Amino acid sequence: MAKSKQRSTTRWRVGYLFVHGIGNQKPGTALEWGRATFDALRDVHGEQVLAWNDQPLAASPEDAAIRHAEVVISLGGGGASRRALFAEALWADKFTTLGRPSIRRTLTFLVASLPLLLWVVGPDRRDLRVLASPSRGLQTRGEAGLAQMRLLWRLLTLTVIATALAYGISLTAHSLLASAFLLGLLAWFARSRRNLLWHVRVAAIDEERTRLLLAHLHRKVSWMERHCDEVVIVAHSQGGYLMHRVLSPTADRHHPKVRRFIGVGSGLKPITLLKTFDNSRIGPGLWGLVFLVPGWLWGLGPWTWQPIGWLMQSVLRQLYLALQVTVTPSAAFADPRLAELHREAIAAELHRALTAAPSLRLDLAHGAAIVVSLVLASLLGRLIHAALQARPPYPLDLDHHRRDIEWREYSSPHDMVGRMLGPTLPDNVEQPWIAPVGQPLSDHTLYFHRTGVLPRRLAADLLGDLDLRPEAADWNKAVRGLDEVRRQQGTRRRTLHGLLIGTFATLLAAPRLFDRPSVLLAYLHAWLPLALLLLVLTVLFSLLAHRSAGRAARRFTASLSGDTPSRRTRWRVRIVPLGPRLLPTIATSTGGLLAVYGTVRFFLAAREYGETHVWQGYPFLFPIGIGLLFVACASAAGYPVRVRWYGVIAVLGCMALYSAPAPATMGLSWELRPEGTLLGTLGMCLVLGLVGSLHARLRAIDLTAQV
Repeated sequence: MAKSKQRSTTRWRVGYLFVHGIGNQKPGTALEWGRATFDALRDVHGEQVLAWNDQPLAASPEDAAIRHAEVVISLGGGGASRRALFAEALWADKFTTLGRPSIRRTLTFLVASLPLLLWVVGPDRRDLRVLASPSRGLQTRGEAGLAQMRLLWRLLTLTVIATALAYGISLTAHSLLASAFLLGLLAWFARSRRNLLWHVRVAAIDEERTRLLLAHLHRKVSWMERHCDEVVIVAHSQGGYLMHRVLSPTADRHHPKVRRFIGVGSGLKPITLLKTFDNSRIGPGLWGLVFLVPGWLWGLGPWTWQPIGWLMQSVLRQLYLALQVTVTPSAAFADPRLAELHREAIAAELHRALTAAPSLRLDLAHGAAIVVSLVLASLLGRLIHAALQARPPYPLDLDHHRRDIEWREYSSPHDMVGRMLGPTLPDNVEQPWIAPVGQPLSDHTLYFHRTGVLPRRLAADLLGDLDLRPEAADWNKAVRGLDEVRRQQGTRRRTLHGLLIGTFATLLAAPRLFDRPSVLLAYLHAWLPLALLLLVLTVLFSLLAHRSAGRAARRFTASLSGDTPSRRTRWRVRIVPLGPRLLPTIATSTGGLLAVYGTVRFFLAAREYGETHVWQGYPFLFPIGIGLLFVACASAAGYPVRVRWYGVIAVLGCMALYSAPAPATMGLSWELRPEGTLLGTLGMCLVLGLVGSLHARLRAIDLTAQV
């Protein structure tokens, strides 16, 4: 009797419950993710066959308290309507009943959690797989190189964060007013509703409050089960961890109607690690390992950063002598005395570099630092291992195969919450990287953006759940193609982003590195322009990513609906293979370096002798150099560079060519003027780069032709 009554109250074939992540979300925020899924279906199939009905169940206070909507789809044969229920599980509002955040506990938890940064910026499962695989073939070597670049980029990110923290602490320590302001700001933040760190702390180490949240979410899932035959849970960020606890086999209540659990940028791994830190009391051991890092760096200095700094300075000074040839009149090369002076300068610089080379032998102090660090690291490692054995970590297995629950975990490659290497999840749970929408700082929050891949993937799942198998098959095929192209396009965009930052950061640090062989001091000296460069490029690439995502979404809609592609739906992703990238990259990078060096040399000459006594066209060299370096980075990243870029650079070169020469060289032939050799070399680099780019465009692979 009870069983038949339960069946009579079931009104929907399937229900989707959206669980939000960390933050002070308002009612309806998570339900908008379902609206993005519905909009993706409506854009393809039209408003005639889809309908969205808000709050179809609002008769009782319990039904009205859960924001929900009914999705009606009239597809397939017979014109029958199929209905699904979308609802949200809002848990952030419960924190107002759990007490105000504590300043002391918040700061203590923040300090205790800082060692997690070492794990967050480390290699992920993709990097580990590529770095561990043997280098077979050009493509595999290219993937290994990208993995090494990603790992280096993350280590540099950690270095920048640590340097910024140390620099900020040193500044506040020298200013009483700044220290008071910072402490007041931290106190206000800790006690305010914006203290989202309190949400993480509750989930990680406050089991009593966490159980109140879990009981609240249990009621949400039970409400879905009363109205649906099957339930699909889509949980984001910290909501993924909480719903994992709800669905755990050891939970107080069981939910037999849950058939799919989708974690999106899930906080399962980081919160599990934080829970392990607290339960096993391994925090002091982890901090001990962190404090050993300076000892490692100092002890290995004679083998690592000291030779690197010396090598970079030696290469830079030799390159300076080599580039002087380009601002020397070509007629002067016939002078034996000039050639002799140039050789003597190179020999003197080589002698200086060899005499200044750091010794690779370890002295007693550096050797003792390494030995002590090894011994202490081994001891701390054994203590941490023993603590974990005594109190094992939180189990991650849901026993989902036996319970017939499909478990997926999606993450963006730049989402530091979801991309972590460990703890290890069961086999076939973690899905391939899902294509991001924006730049790294916003990837974690843009999974459900209207132009993203995830809403379209959920739409394909919904069609399959409603037994619309032909439509679901078409959607699955189209979504897989879209995701693959967007993923490769995102990789190329991030590669260009990193190359641009690395190239211009090197140019900014070169003057300081020319005098002192200290890489760290060279970059610290240029921190302000580097910060501005990073900000500008981040905003620019974020805008480009959103624009490209919009075009991709319109192309996806047109391909499934059968519409004729228009200008708004035109979206092409053509990537150049590794081989054809070589010539344009080398030619344009060489030309860009020559142009930047020429700008510096003529600028110094103008400061010494006056603007009227040097070549008047030297200011054009700077935009020429920037343009060529940009083209070099784009070619190395795999972009098929358009001819118009070379046309703009050629126009600038012509303007420099016809600029007035210095009065001392007025009327002389090109071989007697210092700018003659430079412009001739730049012209050769431009022509070689153009030829290489034309060949690269012919070899480019159109990935969107297969979507």
